[in-house]
Amino acid sequence: MPKPKPDNIVRHEIVLGRSEREIVDSMAMAYNANRVLSPVLGMLGSTTGLLLVSTLLLAYLERFLPEDWQDRSEDQLRDWFEAENLTLAGIGFGLGAILGMPGGFVGSGIGGVVGAAAGSATQEIAEEAQAAGVPKLMSYGTFGQIVGLARVTKGVIDDLQGSE
Repeated sequence: MPKPKPDNIVRHEIVLGRSEREIVDSMAMAYNANRVLSPVLGMLGSTTGLLLVSTLLLAYLERFLPEDWQDRSEDQLRDWFEAENLTLAGIGFGLGAILGMPGGFVGSGIGGVVGAAAGSATQEIAEEAQAAGVPKLMSYGTFGQIVGLARVTKGVIDDLQGSE
């Protein structure tokens, strides 16, 4: 026998409060993070997976390095990366010009000059800190960190290839 059509529809709605929504959001984020991180950590646990990740990382880092970067001394690499001062000065100029826009053309120009000087000075201070013995990872030196990371990654790859 067919079911009769309903003559009225009742809709029930469950509304969560702020704290309940935060709990559900945290649970969903933890669940998604676990689904993503578990396979990645499993892959890094194997020698082959770590070798693959290290090789890809080194291939990416070598785009920023000179061809003979492994044979160069720290001073030679620092001279080669002197363009870092120009990069930070350019970034500082751009940010200063943007922040100076409310002052019109003159304000933007002054902001750009001050930003460029600050960016270049930041790099020079970091180089002096490195020369005084502050580790590169603690001073601001992006390219120095790239060289250091590339050397460590190359060492890991060499070790992994030697252990197979």
